[in-house]
Amino acid sequence: MSNAVSAGVEDAIRARVEAALAAELARRDRTRLRVEDQGWIYQLVGRVVAEEPQLNDEQSEEIWRRVFASVTPLGPLAEHLADPEVEEVRINGTEACFIFRAGRRQAVPPPFEDEDALIELVHWYTDGTPSARLDRASPTVTMTLPEGSRLHAALSPPARPMSVTIRKHPPARFADLAALARSGFLPDAAIGLLEAAIASRLNVLISGGAGAGKTTFMRILARLIASDERVVTIEDQAELHLWRELPDCIALEGRPSNTEGRGAITIQMLIHEALRMSPDRIIIGEVRGGEALDLLDAMNTGHPGSVCTLHADSPRETLPRLVRLALRNPQAPRAEAVLGEVVHTVDLVLHAAIVRSADARRQRKLVSLGCVAGLDDGRPLLQELIALRADGRWHRVGSPAAMPERVWSKLAQVCDPARLLDGFDD
Repeated sequence: MSNAVSAGVEDAIRARVEAALAAELARRDRTRLRVEDQGWIYQLVGRVVAEEPQLNDEQSEEIWRRVFASVTPLGPLAEHLADPEVEEVRINGTEACFIFRAGRRQAVPPPFEDEDALIELVHWYTDGTPSARLDRASPTVTMTLPEGSRLHAALSPPARPMSVTIRKHPPARFADLAALARSGFLPDAAIGLLEAAIASRLNVLISGGAGAGKTTFMRILARLIASDERVVTIEDQAELHLWRELPDCIALEGRPSNTEGRGAITIQMLIHEALRMSPDRIIIGEVRGGEALDLLDAMNTGHPGSVCTLHADSPRETLPRLVRLALRNPQAPRAEAVLGEVVHTVDLVLHAAIVRSADARRQRKLVSLGCVAGLDDGRPLLQELIALRADGRWHRVGSPAAMPERVWSKLAQVCDPARLLDGFDD
């Protein structure tokens, strides 16, 4: 098909799509497109494109992307957000834009020519969300988009240039641990141990740096929770969306204070509310402060099997960081008491990281799996069981016999702990 004919077909497709959009919006009270409209608009464009039999698969895909970009406020950004291989989009003002696709960073043309258009894009996302706003009084905003992605924007100033970052967290991307293993995040041989950890109600701490895959990992582990258990999730920004998947699940979400400094809902407040909801397990998206002490208390008072994430640079740093966060709580006892509570409460530490391969690809990996095994010269002792070697292969570090008695006895209720690491090389 010639370029002229192809352009004519594309114009005709765009006209039919715009007519269908106008007809749909005419039936609504509001005439502006919303963020949640992206899904059906994308499908609409696909149906119209499919009606053109003279297009081959490659032409259909290209026209689909271009028409979709032209009829939504996302503009050229729509193509990247619709690409399932794109993990993150970073817009640095009007001069630079980068996407991460399949672990590699790629420079792409900036989607907007002026910052006003970029601000309008953020306003489109925040429209109808009272707790999310971007203006001179609130120059930064973080929010979760309907499909699960997270958006952060910062005006110029304080950011120079203006920054918009969209990190995609689609809940359907990985269905289960087997899908994570196929992606290279974890070894197949670890699946049995992780399933047993959830079934036996071990208290699990997932640590790692920003973007290491902690939230995705937590979501998939939570899907293993039995259907007869009540789960309460607690997050600053809703990303897990487990209330849509688990039969008895309540999602609690924090809220920043308003411009007058009032109305904030903290993670610590939400933990106290969660305890009044008769949960079997509490899942916290991320522990950042003094609420760490409340989480430890919850794990010790009838809510075993809880899961939370924590920013930490290494597996060894995870538990000391949890202690430091718990000590920020005004009600915290002396450091020795907090340390003792940590080592007798947290059972399993899973550490994820972004690893660069020989071809410069960024890959999210589970780099360590270990049990909390008491104290060693006043520091929490992490008994590592599985680790990622420098050559990129996982191996068994410790024997199941090295597990603390409390972890072994919990696992023994659902499996034979001695066989959980049989699939690994020493």
